[in-house]
Amino acid sequence: MKKGEIALEDLAKGYRTFLSRADRDLYSRLCSGQSPHTLVIGCSDSRVVPEEIFSAKPGDLFVLRNVGNLCCIDNPSVASAIEYAVEHLHVGRILVLSHSDCGAVMAARDPAHLDGAIRTWLCNEECNGAQLEDAIKSWGICQLERVKSHPLVKKACEDGRLDLTLAFFDLASLRLELYSDEGWHAVPRS
Repeated sequence: MKKGEIALEDLAKGYRTFLSRADRDLYSRLCSGQSPHTLVIGCSDSRVVPEEIFSAKPGDLFVLRNVGNLCCIDNPSVASAIEYAVEHLHVGRILVLSHSDCGAVMAARDPAHLDGAIRTWLCNEECNGAQLEDAIKSWGICQLERVKSHPLVKKACEDGRLDLTLAFFDLASLRLELYSDEGWHAVPRS
């Protein structure tokens, strides 16, 4: 069997498991629309799943994932997700989610080997910090600043309708840290 065939059977098996556990009442209610409380802008990394990390149910989060959780507000995909979440879904929070071992940050630190679309996507990004975790956190701060500069976000924040948050998730320890003007603080585990 080829890798694709195995993956497809795994997906079909996963779907059957989902069906056996699905909250059909919840999905019925969701048919009438969505009203998520948070837009999460996260990385495409398959190991970092916002719905899992935050124990969210379907309908709780509006999630935009791309390579490196980039918040390039001049990119139509990013801008449209932000605008839709803020203006139409009326989310109360935007959370930028960075994570340990981010391949995009590693690649941006050494872009010589990149080519094609990934080079275009990452070519203007900068990482500050000698250690990888410091570079990733610096990267996250840059993305948060970009979100803050979006005119709709700026207005919604000024009106008190929207809060912005930056988080860092460590894969090895499952530690979650939040960023504020005072720096990074771990979320208590209990």
